[in-house]
Amino acid sequence: MRSRSLRTSALSSHEELADALQALFVAELLNPSSPMWIVTPWISDVVVLDNRSGLFTGLLPDLPRRPIRLIEVLINLLQRGGGVVIACRPDDHNRSFTEQLQHRASAEGGWRERLSCRYASELHEKGILSGKVLLSGSMNLTYNGIRRLEESITITNDADAVARTRHAYEDRWGGA
Repeated sequence: MRSRSLRTSALSSHEELADALQALFVAELLNPSSPMWIVTPWISDVVVLDNRSGLFTGLLPDLPRRPIRLIEVLINLLQRGGGVVIACRPDDHNRSFTEQLQHRASAEGGWRERLSCRYASELHEKGILSGKVLLSGSMNLTYNGIRRLEESITITNDADAVARTRHAYEDRWGGA
């Protein structure tokens, strides 16, 4: 894959987008980035992995057989040695999410130093950047962004696009 475009609408399935996010987070759990950047104006503790059937048990034996939410995945990434940078708007909803994540990172193993939460009032950009993959487009990391609204997303593993975005994110948001 070099690049792939996804479009969701009222007439098209949102499962393709959810599956792409799930694949990205599973890949991160197997080989965590340091850091993984999540840049989104709005962020929620949404379900990002569906392991009810045990689909990922062979790859990740410690993963419970149930839907797995974003905070749990991010804590798991930190446990596995990864880093996480979240950039979002400084509203109460987002701060509730980031404070819960920071509390769990501190309480469950002292991984707080590999987690960075940044805020910008005018943030509109949306992107998730792992070590080798960039997912960008119109989607916020919320239930509505993943499951309801019309979205246009590009997923790429183009080394130049990934490197340019990494430099931009490092300059703007720093690392973990």
